[in-house]
Amino acid sequence: MRSELALTSAPPDGLTARSRQFFASTTGRILARIAILGALLIAWQVLPGPGMRFWASDPISIVSALSGWIIDGTLWRQLLATLTVMSTSYVLGCAIGVGLGLAFGLLPRLDKVMSPFIFAAYSLPKIALAPLLIILFGIGIASKIVLVTVVVFFLVFSSTIDGVHDTDPDLVRSLRLMGASRSELIRKVLIPSALPWIFTSMRIAVRYAFTNTLLAELIASNSGIGYLIAYHSGIYDAAGTYAAVLILVILSVALTEVLTRVEKAMSRWRA
Repeated sequence: MRSELALTSAPPDGLTARSRQFFASTTGRILARIAILGALLIAWQVLPGPGMRFWASDPISIVSALSGWIIDGTLWRQLLATLTVMSTSYVLGCAIGVGLGLAFGLLPRLDKVMSPFIFAAYSLPKIALAPLLIILFGIGIASKIVLVTVVVFFLVFSSTIDGVHDTDPDLVRSLRLMGASRSELIRKVLIPSALPWIFTSMRIAVRYAFTNTLLAELIASNSGIGYLIAYHSGIYDAAGTYAAVLILVILSVALTEVLTRVEKAMSRWRA
């Protein structure tokens, strides 16, 4: 009797196979994710009581705040401020890091003399410099650019030196015996050997630039996505705070997608 009940209550094999096939497809996964997200949003909108609205807000209020920022231009101004700091700092940090990294890697005596100072500066948590930079440069864009540039610089700088030091010494000696000049060694051996290290550090530095830009804006700023979060949380505006965090989530996902595509392109190029 029990086996008969089990057989009658079990779904047909065809239905199970079709459901598995549906959820294994791209369309099925997307629809399942949309359904889960919709259920979470409905629960968020309906379940919290009036006393919790002050802290938890609700999806409608968040979308309303975000729509207001889009209409009046607040979103675009703050987004532009964050991306300006991040991109400017990234370019400056990479350029200075690669240049000085190659110089230190190719000049061992300079590396030995300056290494204690570089190590001390590298060991310092860079975010600890934020209050000092705010005193020197104010809460505007300049202090953020200096801070994030320093973070990116040390990442790229240390990897560039390691890449130069990773050069095969037997290859260098062989080329010297064949009469290669110093400039030829640098151009044809040392720099190509350091390139994978440089590219890897530049890829990692993008995330650090983004994270430290937001941290700098959260500490003290008058513009940027981090400023939006700090400002609205400071006035206990839950809807505005959640809306700013939502912008941050979308920006993070977009950045991750771009980095993933760049990594795939670089892997094909290396192959």
